[in-house]
Amino acid sequence: MSLSASDVKLFQSERLTDTEDGGGRATGNEVQPGQVNNVFEDISRLDRATGNTSLRKVFTGLGTNDNAPYLGAHVVLTKAPQDPNVSVTLFDTDSETDERRDARDFLESYLVPAGTATWQLLGNQLAGSRSLVGFQPLVISDTPRVGETFVLRDPQTGNEQYVRLNEVTVTESVFIYQSGNAYETFKGWRLEMGLDTPLLFDFPSG
Repeated sequence: MSLSASDVKLFQSERLTDTEDGGGRATGNEVQPGQVNNVFEDISRLDRATGNTSLRKVFTGLGTNDNAPYLGAHVVLTKAPQDPNVSVTLFDTDSETDERRDARDFLESYLVPAGTATWQLLGNQLAGSRSLVGFQPLVISDTPRVGETFVLRDPQTGNEQYVRLNEVTVTESVFIYQSGNAYETFKGWRLEMGLDTPLLFDFPSG
């Protein structure tokens, strides 16, 4: 007996939650197609305002009673969410038992601190902000670009956060600093950078 598209189903994991132990092993509970909130919960007003990342673990399987071969199995996303403020992605951790904390570490493992950035924060950046303001010497023409990821670190508290830039505006500006009892000026790049996610902590100026 050959397989049909209707034989391929999604099955729930043990815990469809955003708690640290969300996920786990596969169950025999089918994810009912076409039902609202069958995998994810509604987006709250707070999440819509400040942003949020939700992770859910589901399994693919067959709903047949025979042993017909299942060849070329794969999963793709063919339609984007109707809400322009929502994005979705699929990934596989190669584990049938891992939980949300493991999946989060899997996602974040591609980022490791590298060299020191050529720009510094201009003024203190406050928790909850979805943008950064920085400056960079004019002699350095290679300014930050959209899509780049940086790690912010506060040496006093030890807080650190990876941030990804989704918008960068660069303007030439004149900066003033105090040298002894006098004030000096220098030209540099003023960097206004939008972030994918809000800052979790306050970060002091460079």
